[in-house]
Amino acid sequence: MLCLVGSISSVLYMVMYGWMGLYPMAVACIPAAIVVPLSPVLAIYRERLTLIFTVGTLLVVFSLLTYFAGRDTLLHLFIVLVVLNIVILRGTRAPTEAALASLVSTMVVVACHYRFAVPALGDAITPRFTENLAALNIFALGLMLVGALLSLSYQVRAAQDALTAEHARSEALLLNLLPEEIAVRLKDRPGEVIADGLPAVTLLFADIADFTPRSARMSPAELVNWLNRIFSTFDLLTAERGLEKIKTIGDAYMVAAGLPVAREDHAHIIADMALAMQAEVAQLSEELGERIALRIGIHSGPAVAGVIGTSKVFYDVWGDTVNTASRMESHGEPGRIQVTASTRALLEGHYQFERRGPIEIKGIGQIETWWLEAGR
Repeated sequence: MLCLVGSISSVLYMVMYGWMGLYPMAVACIPAAIVVPLSPVLAIYRERLTLIFTVGTLLVVFSLLTYFAGRDTLLHLFIVLVVLNIVILRGTRAPTEAALASLVSTMVVVACHYRFAVPALGDAITPRFTENLAALNIFALGLMLVGALLSLSYQVRAAQDALTAEHARSEALLLNLLPEEIAVRLKDRPGEVIADGLPAVTLLFADIADFTPRSARMSPAELVNWLNRIFSTFDLLTAERGLEKIKTIGDAYMVAAGLPVAREDHAHIIADMALAMQAEVAQLSEELGERIALRIGIHSGPAVAGVIGTSKVFYDVWGDTVNTASRMESHGEPGRIQVTASTRALLEGHYQFERRGPIEIKGIGQIETWWLEAGR
């Protein structure tokens, strides 16, 4: 916009000088009328070279105009605002050249003031013309100053908006990786090791049955899209219930309730999540025309949750409760939800169960388990 205004101004001044018979001054305006509108285009390819070339051209133009008309017309003061506009537009990307242009321009302005006291065109430059041109130039200088300030204001506002948008994206990414409470703690106390003992949580592991042979029949893109469709559905269910997705490992999905903030209904909401997952998978099976079955395991108990490491950090859970919930899934059956006695005790009276009986789990021993069938 500033370049367009500068180009139009150069043309108008050129026409005015020609109409008044001041042909040397009209000719001197031609380079400015050509270079100014082209500078944004040229800057795309050679920004620093364009900056130097544009400033050099304008220094010559306004020096010549001041030489022809004399310093009392104030034409040499345009150099200051021209350079100011260039610094605003290009200074952040070419600071060295912009600083050099400012220094040289200041020296040229001072030189014009002392060297061109008398107009070279002599009697063609009348006192009345000098007075009127000086007034016009003051008005034009004022407009250019306003334009420069508006441009600077726009750039500052654009930079602030970009910074705000980038901060929002960073916050969204952080909250996508960590629970909000944990993210706040990490920002408030950077470097602190976060590890919370949680007395009562419920963990759910879900795994897609027969995933390995199914994946062998798919291309990489088909496999990723297929998993993404299933896990994206689970993500929606997780968000709707205020649960905490811990991670996905291959075709396994892990979600928790009761962390990082404790909640009394942790077992109930996970049971509801498990039933909803089975219902969604059944619907997807109909849509895709193939049977998709989940093995789901649930266990309730104490756990430790936190963030460790400094690279690619994420919120994780550790402890016997995690191992037991994982074993409930791996020792389960496709299409069924297996829960431990501790989870069943929390859900008793609210859900329907089928007793499976004790099962032997390596590293843990015998565990009494039930199948979660439905809610009451």
